[in-house]
Amino acid sequence: MVKHIVSWKFKPELSEEKRAQVAEEFAGRLQAVKEAAWGVLDVKVISPPLSTSTVDVVLDSTFESVEALAAYQVHPDHVAAGAACVKPYMTDRTCCDYEV
Repeated sequence: MVKHIVSWKFKPELSEEKRAQVAEEFAGRLQAVKEAAWGVLDVKVISPPLSTSTVDVVLDSTFESVEALAAYQVHPDHVAAGAACVKPYMTDRTCCDYEV
């Protein structure tokens, strides 16, 4: 199995209401990708995390294999979720992938 953990910060000018709306849409879109792409075992979008966190949104996902993660990253629904929910609203992406 492969873990894929990504985090972002929201652009500072976004209201709390808009942040919640974007996070909810992002979570819904990624759940749909989970159903459409092969090899996706679990997808969780965490927002807002605890106040001790230094990020605003976390994607915690699990894949069957490195190949499944690679297929997910180019899946059209995943690309569309990034274009609609990440690029316009989020900054400072960090990513950690590792095998379990």
